[in-house]
Amino acid sequence: MKKLFTLMTVATLIVSCQVEEINEEAIESENVSIDTNKNKSPKYGSFNNEIVIQYDTSLSELQKQEMRALNNVTSFKKCECADPTLELWEFEIDKNGYIPEGIHIEEVVLGNKDNSGLEGIEFNNLIEHTAQKLGVAFGAADVSIGLTKQVASNNELTIAILDTGIDYNYFGFTQPFLFNTTVSGTSCNDNGYEDYIGWDFVNQDNDPFDDFGHGTVISSLIYEKLMDENINFQILPVKVFDQSGKGNYFDILCGFKYALNNPEVDMINMSFGWYNNSNTEILDRFMEESQEKVLLTTSAGNVNQNNDEIPHFPSSYPVNNLMSVASLNTNPLDVGLAHFSNFGPNSVDIAALGQDVPFQIALGEYLLVNGTSYSSAYTAAYAGTLFDIENTPQKWISNILESATHNSNLSMLKYQSYID
Repeated sequence: MKKLFTLMTVATLIVSCQVEEINEEAIESENVSIDTNKNKSPKYGSFNNEIVIQYDTSLSELQKQEMRALNNVTSFKKCECADPTLELWEFEIDKNGYIPEGIHIEEVVLGNKDNSGLEGIEFNNLIEHTAQKLGVAFGAADVSIGLTKQVASNNELTIAILDTGIDYNYFGFTQPFLFNTTVSGTSCNDNGYEDYIGWDFVNQDNDPFDDFGHGTVISSLIYEKLMDENINFQILPVKVFDQSGKGNYFDILCGFKYALNNPEVDMINMSFGWYNNSNTEILDRFMEESQEKVLLTTSAGNVNQNNDEIPHFPSSYPVNNLMSVASLNTNPLDVGLAHFSNFGPNSVDIAALGQDVPFQIALGEYLLVNGTSYSSAYTAAYAGTLFDIENTPQKWISNILESATHNSNLSMLKYQSYID
């Protein structure tokens, strides 16, 4: 007898940014709180003591050192495997937001807005997956095990997944499917590690192991569909959320740029999101840069709201290579959106399965997961079946829309269509 379990989720607001993964039970009693305690570091109001900066490409390492010293930076984190111009500055601040030199942390940001040596400077917002932790361990975190799932040579289709990583021990992954950075020539070295199958920007190493679970579910949905359709592909896992489902703006920037810089990546799936986008000028530029390079599949959000009125990001970015995906309900006789799904006649493109999605955790045992995260994954997988290396991302989207099923019940979506 098959055993079914429903994965419970809640929504949490984290320093103005929200990542969603909500199921039908949780949506009725949504919890909202403010997390001001990331790694016990001091905070000031809705901001923490971390600032994301992007240097001008002309700056030397000596000039960077001088700029850190001038701004009284306590420590810093680089992004070598993605973009050496990106850096995270950390400061010691008191409870009122002042660094020891008597300068307020907000003054550091404002005072550098016109700095000719910087392309951008922003606070490092905290972002959290609200999916419940999977709670199932399929094996140990050991990159050598991941190497056994690495393809010998990369096929034409490469899908990067920005998420919590991937558990390469999952029994559903029976064939090699992980990207081979060595043969592609895209392997990097950072923090004493060499890149083999993807990167962990949370721990700054070469083992993007999923110790939360969400990324593994997303990857398995894509893997199963493309295997069933006999599509030659590989997945590039990019870990930007930790074992608690927590992430931050800097790691997401690094992960996105890492995938975007890889010339073999054709698609990036981002099954997460937030609602406050007032402080993301660097990501804005990266999204614009992506338009002629990759297809972006994104989740529309799970709070039953109109994204035309309250934009949800990254799914609401006005770029022409992005698909924002809502969740279908489970009624084949009365097609419509799941009651938790966001919508938007101008900002949400299509729908795909996202309610009561089965994920096998053991023989005969399944979790039923819910959320537009899985709708985005299904769309990524479906897009993979229509991949043509000669097509632009815009032509690829056009082909997806042409083959989608129209339904007048989906009038709250831009294309009033869904993917079977």
